[in-house]
Amino acid sequence: MPGETNPSTGTEKELHAARQLISQYAMAFDLLTQIAHAATEKEAMDNILQVFDLLFSPRTLFYAALNSDRQVVHVYSLLPLKEAESAIQARLAGFSRKYAWTDSGDGFEILIRYKDKDLGILEIEDVEFPDQKDRYLNLGLSIAGVCGLAIENARRYQTIRDAEDQLRTEKNKLEKALSEVKTLSGLIPICSHCKKIRDDKGYWNQVEAYISQHSDAKFSHGICRDCMQKYYSDYIQEKKG
Repeated sequence: MPGETNPSTGTEKELHAARQLISQYAMAFDLLTQIAHAATEKEAMDNILQVFDLLFSPRTLFYAALNSDRQVVHVYSLLPLKEAESAIQARLAGFSRKYAWTDSGDGFEILIRYKDKDLGILEIEDVEFPDQKDRYLNLGLSIAGVCGLAIENARRYQTIRDAEDQLRTEKNKLEKALSEVKTLSGLIPICSHCKKIRDDKGYWNQVEAYISQHSDAKFSHGICRDCMQKYYSDYIQEKKG
């Protein structure tokens, strides 16, 4: 009858939309599995932005990273930003909602979290098909958790790698210092009369020569009080007289 909707046509459209949505979800999760092994936060963010750019084709797309005080500390973007980073920092200061629509209504902002930690804010503006923005938002919210996990893993990996680099540097410094240290140890054969020391080759050396050769010690010569009395007694008496 005129004016009636063909049930089969409506069902086909719904099935087509469902298949399209499933395809988008499958592609998104397939791409996101590739970013889980990012070595740095920047690498993770570049990969995440590429995923959202591929799915939504927005004209503006960036991620604002937050510090522990929830302040924007850096803005990642695949393309040049349309506004100054300081303006983005001021505009997103205090953003704590799970998501929000942008002023134009053709985009949205999503809070990226890992457990109870706020990591950053993803802003997608002016999507290619505005009539599909609700679907885009649901898709973005569905994969936001994976994004948070990828970013947190990258941060932890970077922290571990920085710690390993620091330990390696300290180890190299210690090994260099030890290689420059010469020490005397063990049983040292010394003549009970002249006090010469016998080396590994059987040669007798003056104490000064042996110690200088086996350590970093340097000698300056003087005369002790006993030897002064023993060898220079006449000189001492003359000075007293």
